[in-house]
Amino acid sequence: MDQPVVVQVNDAQGTAVAGALVEFHTAGEATAVPDIGLTGADGQFTTTVTLGGSADRYRVVAVTRDKTGKPVELRLDEIALGYQQQLGRVLNDYYCARCHDPESTPERVSNHDNLTAKPHAFTEGPLLNAMSDADLASIVGHGGPALNKSPEMPPYAYTLRKTDVDALIAYIRAVADPPYRPKGLTYAKY
Repeated sequence: MDQPVVVQVNDAQGTAVAGALVEFHTAGEATAVPDIGLTGADGQFTTTVTLGGSADRYRVVAVTRDKTGKPVELRLDEIALGYQQQLGRVLNDYYCARCHDPESTPERVSNHDNLTAKPHAFTEGPLLNAMSDADLASIVGHGGPALNKSPEMPPYAYTLRKTDVDALIAYIRAVADPPYRPKGLTYAKY
């Protein structure tokens, strides 16, 4: 991850707890270094988390205990993007986020609130997971009217190559919440 993970441990009154034991648990190829330690006088413990080398979702869990000894967990779910998904993220930032992300930043002012039909965030899994890759490609290439959606969604067929559209779809599939699961495949937990 590009930023360290900082856990703040406070008591019930909101006061920082110094000397609290914090343990990090990761799965798969993800690591936390250091993975165990004590909070400082400010109640904070900092670690560096490295996600696995494959594009996937990773869970990082920080555990401490309250004054009764009961475990208290903080879960972070992070997504490591592959090359195609990273390219899709870049394309999203350049072409899509202005409308599909309602939050403005100093670098990008959102146009979301100015649109009649509010564009869906790419994390809206229940809606986007129900659409096929071909449907998503149609909307990106031919605009909203391709699937009877808002004409405010412009067409990008003359702007983006097919490989760009495929990368954008791969990014949308990677960030969907709940995660996208292609139909016809069986997923097993081990």
